[in-house]
Parts: sequence; structure tokens; C-alpha cells
Amino acid sequence: MIFQGKHLNEVPTYTHTWAQNDRLALANGFVRNDLNFFKPENYILNHQFPRNWTYPSYSTVTAVEFPIHDYVPAVFMKLFGTNEPWVFHLYILLYSIVGMYFLYLLAEKICDSQVKALLVVLFAITSPVYTFYQGGFLPTIPSISNTIIGLYCYSLYFENQSRKWFKWALFFFTLAALARLTFVIPFLAVLGFELIRIFQKKAKFWPNVLGVAVSFSILIAAKLYNSFLREKYGSDFLNELLPAGNWEEMKIILKQMWDNMVLAYFSVKHYFLLFLLSVLILIAFLIKEKRTENPFAGWWMICLFWLIGVVTFWFVMAKQFYAHDYYFLDTFYLPAVFFVMLSLALLPKPQWQNGNAILALFVAYFGIVAFQETATFQKNRRLYVASDRFTGSVINFTGSDEFLTKSGVSRQDTILVIHAYGPNIPFVMMNRVGLAVVGKNPVDIRTGMDWKWDYVVFQKPYFMEDVYAIYPQMLEQVESIATNENLILCKRKTDTIPQSLMEFMGIGNSYKTLRINFESVDSIKQVKIEVDPQNKQNHIGIVGEEEVYGFPHDFTPEVGPDTKGRVLKIKGKFLRQNDNQVSIIVAYSNGNDLLYYQTIDLNPVSKANEWAEKEFIVFLPQRQSANDKLSFYIHNPNRNTVSLDDFEFKFYRN
Repeated sequence: MIFQGKHLNEVPTYTHTWAQNDRLALANGFVRNDLNFFKPENYILNHQFPRNWTYPSYSTVTAVEFPIHDYVPAVFMKLFGTNEPWVFHLYILLYSIVGMYFLYLLAEKICDSQVKALLVVLFAITSPVYTFYQGGFLPTIPSISNTIIGLYCYSLYFENQSRKWFKWALFFFTLAALARLTFVIPFLAVLGFELIRIFQKKAKFWPNVLGVAVSFSILIAAKLYNSFLREKYGSDFLNELLPAGNWEEMKIILKQMWDNMVLAYFSVKHYFLLFLLSVLILIAFLIKEKRTENPFAGWWMICLFWLIGVVTFWFVMAKQFYAHDYYFLDTFYLPAVFFVMLSLALLPKPQWQNGNAILALFVAYFGIVAFQETATFQKNRRLYVASDRFTGSVINFTGSDEFLTKSGVSRQDTILVIHAYGPNIPFVMMNRVGLAVVGKNPVDIRTGMDWKWDYVVFQKPYFMEDVYAIYPQMLEQVESIATNENLILCKRKTDTIPQSLMEFMGIGNSYKTLRINFESVDSIKQVKIEVDPQNKQNHIGIVGEEEVYGFPHDFTPEVGPDTKGRVLKIKGKFLRQNDNQVSIIVAYSNGNDLLYYQTIDLNPVSKANEWAEKEFIVFLPQRQSANDKLSFYIHNPNRNTVSLDDFEFKFYRN
């Protein structure tokens, strides 16, 4: 609750916004179809599979793995009369808490120590990637909890051979695998271990055969029904293997995982604990100290089978791992937790004076530093970067339901969105079904324009780059009928009257203009001034190679005291001496906290040692507070030298 409380009513944003909004769309679909579990729906009329969004089926029904964890939140949404995301957030969060409670019970049983059990739970719950999704929307979190509960039930059966607990274990393992098929791996690992016990005559075969057969019959039936839905309606969920094409691609994937995700899976403290336990276990085996036999020592076989299974899965789905951190939760996360649990069980209880107190202090220290590291991770993950078009789409479409209703768009009208970042995202926010053009090329846009739709909605911040630059004839085919800060609502054009770009986007005249020609004293305060070597009568600004942040400006006074979004048009001439990266940064900050930034890379739009005159339009989002500072600067991290001339900044109300 410490990390998730303030985000409980947020629409999915920041990391894997696409995947999480797909799940929220399913829950809303169940609300719309009066809780028909066998016809899962989202908002999309043209599905990703099998034709990659290029063919509209005009049905929102989609194939998806057993969507029980989208259905249950929908039941509560229907009950409470709301489709706000807090219902879904809270369901997943409570499920995760229940899972951690059973993890504590399991660890206490296996380790025979409350302190060790607490360390296992702290290790599991402070994994940065687990914490991020703990109150999210993915079925991975409930499947983790169900697997833990299944293992706990199996431990009770393992101790007393009560078939009741084996049946409960089968129930939870099956439920975990139904929602996320990768969790069939721990299920098979346990069954493999049970088979060994049967050969050793420590367990019986026939009493449990029927239960296992029923479990796998249910899994197969669910898979067949999912295939039926996929064949009939299509799907927006992956259903194929994605192995690396060759060894070179495998090395690239491994490098990307190491560079970008290794500290998302676990923090440095987690890896230290894994290393420490490995060393201690090795020492314990080398010393061969006589110790009480742990009845759960044989569970290392489950861990081994489990690890073999997830490594095999990694090979056949390698392409998904480097870009989807939650695949780690589907696979390696629980085996790592299991390793910690079994390792602690092998280590003898402290025999020295105050040994338990020292162990408790170590656990407390680990918990504190692990929570601190994951807190930093959560904060960094929730930094909005302008290049994150998925989160940007959530922001742009916030309030769009009310905007469309006031503009006369009914819930029965079909909406077209070009270019849709995460196809369901705009429609979740608009609470309307529609068609999504996902491709970023003239052919896909032209195809989408030929589909059957009533209105088309564009995102202002992305219109220039994603639509107008690719398909400039758009202004000849649609006309704007309403705009707000972030959206343009259009219908098909029925006349030939031309319309200007700024008029189409609903942007009026600028209210403030700043010009800097580097001839005045004001310019000298912001940048080094030199005589233009090509024109001795002219002066230019210089960002030297030692300046990482050059030509800085504080534009906070220009945006005024309100927090509404603004449009900033930047026009200027620049010359860079080499091909080292140079970019324009526009950012919001508050004190030492960076809240938002947008990067404009100058290298692709210019050549080294040649003057370029360019114009950029930046759509600034709403500020969180009137105290947020708006900054502009030239970012020069790689020691380039940049000449500047005739810069103009125009501010528009959006």
C-alpha cells in the first residue's frame, strides 16, 4: 500500500501502458456485454491477429487466455456502478497481498523460522518489477499468488498425505496456468517431483490421477475455446513463439536485458543476498556439518525442474524478454524466491550468543535498504518522457469521454484514431469502440480513411509528425469540428474550402514572442557571443564543447500562473561542428525533481558544418503545479560545438 496507494485510481501509464490498458479494456468489455464470460471484448474493431490491424472485423470480441482476472473486477465494477480503474487496481493488489501471506506461511513451514520466512517475503515483495505491477492490471500477479497458494497446499499434502490438500493444490495450480500459461511450468515441476515420490513408493499414483486428469482437461478445453475465438473473431493477444533467429540475435537480446532490465528484476541488495546464500550453501556442503534433516530438502528437485522449464521457455520466447520485463515475473521470479527459501532452510539456526537477534537485525536492514531501492525505482519509472507516446496518449485522451459527449458524439458512433499508440488506450479513455490505425505509413493511413467510421480523432502533440508529415492530404479529407488542449475531433470533409494547419489544430495567435539575434546585451547573459566568421557584421551564439547544458532559458514567466498546457514554436538557425549528438530539451521541473521533458534531436535534421534553419512545434502538457519550472536548453553531452543565430520563441494558448 505504501507504493500503490496514491496510484490506485490511475489509468495504466509509464511502463507497458499498452499491455495493461488491454486488460482494463477487457474488464470494461465485460461490463458492456453484461458479464458474458465466454465473449471477452475490448474496444477494437480491427484486431491485431491475424491481419496486423489492417482488416476491420467490426466486432470487439477477442480471443484471450482465460480472462478470469479481468472478469472479476468487471463484476465489482458492475456491482459498484463504476468502471474507474481503482476497482481493478485494488483487486490485483489484494490478490498480491494474499499471495505474500501464503508465501510467509510456506517459508515458515519450510525454513522452520519466522525470521527466515520474513526475509523470504521481503526478498519477494521488494523486487522492483514485482512492486511496479503489484497493483497493476496484468494477470501475472494473481497467477504468482495462485502458484504460491498451490505450493502451500502441496506442502500440507506432502506432510500428511491428505488428498484434500492435493486437490486444493491442483485447483490453484490450474487457476494460475489458465490465466497465464507459463505457470503450467511450476505445476509440471511439482507433478514431476510427485512422480519421483511414486517411484520411491512415498506416494500413491491412482488416488490422484483423476484430479490431475481433470486439471489438464480444463487447461486443454480453455486452450481449444481460445483457438475457436481466435479463428472466428481474431485477437489482440500474442499466441505464438518468438525465439531468437540466430546466435547473434540472442547475444543482442541478452545484452539488452543486461543493460536495461537486470536492475528492474532485482536490486543490488537482492543480487547480493542471492550471492551470499550461494556461498553459504557451498560452504555448508563442503564442511558437511551434521545437521537435522529438513523434510523439505527434496524440494530442490522441484526447483531444478522449474528452472529447466523457465529456461526452455526463455529460449522459445527470447524476443519478448528484452522488451517485456513482466515476462521475468512469469518465469524466473518465483524460482529465485524458491531458491532463497530452500537455501535458508538448509542453513542451520545460529548457535552463537544472540544469533537470532543478529539475524533479525540483518533481515530488518535488508528490508529497509531493499524498500529504499525499489522506492527509487518506482519514482524513476513514473517520470514522463515525451518520447513515451503510450503514456502521452493516456494524458492526451484524459477527459475525452466528456469532450466527445459535449461535441455531440454518441456512444454508438464509430471513432477512428490515427496513429494509435497501444490501440485500446484511446478507446479506454473515450469509453467508445472504434478503429485504430497502428501503422505509421501513407498506405495504412489511406486504408484507415476508407473504413466505415463516423468521426476521426487526432492527438495534437503527435499530429504533425505522425499524420501531417506522412499524409499531408489529410487536411483535404477531414475538417475539424471541435478541439481541446490535446485532441482534434474531425468528420469527413464535404467541401473544397482550404483550411490552414494552425486553424485546423485549433491554435490561435501567439500571445508572447521572444527573439534572440545575439546582437543585444540580453543574449550575452545566456550564451557566449562571437563574431560570425562568415559575416563580420553579424554575431552568433556559441555552445562550447565543455557546455553540456547550453543556451539555457527559464520560460516559466511566459507560460503564466495557470497550469494549462501551452504550445511553443521554436524557430532558429544552428550549425554543429561534428556528428556528436546535440538536441533541444524542453522540460518541467520542481526543485530537484524532473517532472517531464521532451527531446528534439538536431542531428537527423542537419548536416555537420552546415547552417540549418528549422522550426519545431512543441505541445507542452498541463503542469502539475504553477510552481513547476519550464526550461529550455541545448543538450550537448558529447562535446560538440554548436553555433546559433536568430532564434525565435512563440507561445500559444492551446
